[in-house]
Amino acid sequence: MQEVAIQVKGLQKSYKQLHVLNGVNFEVKQGSIFALLGSNGAGKTTIVNILTTLLKQDSGTATVNGFDVSLKPEYVRQSISLTGQFAAVD
Repeated sequence: MQEVAIQVKGLQKSYKQLHVLNGVNFEVKQGSIFALLGSNGAGKTTIVNILTTLLKQDSGTATVNGFDVSLKPEYVRQSISLTGQFAAVD
């Protein structure tokens, strides 16, 4: 049985009256390929920022590599790497 690398349940985020995420749920199995797709303003960057501990969700839960992003952000950061779309990593 494959372990879960990322688990998102009921994720919500708002900026004042603008609801950016409203009950987002998904699961990514370890070793799988996952694409987070959507139109501009759909909340993709917000989800990535929450999963990488750069932003706090209003409600819901998110775990990365078994670590809750709200309760153990330092463990999440130690277990991942992140590069932006236009970063030169070579």
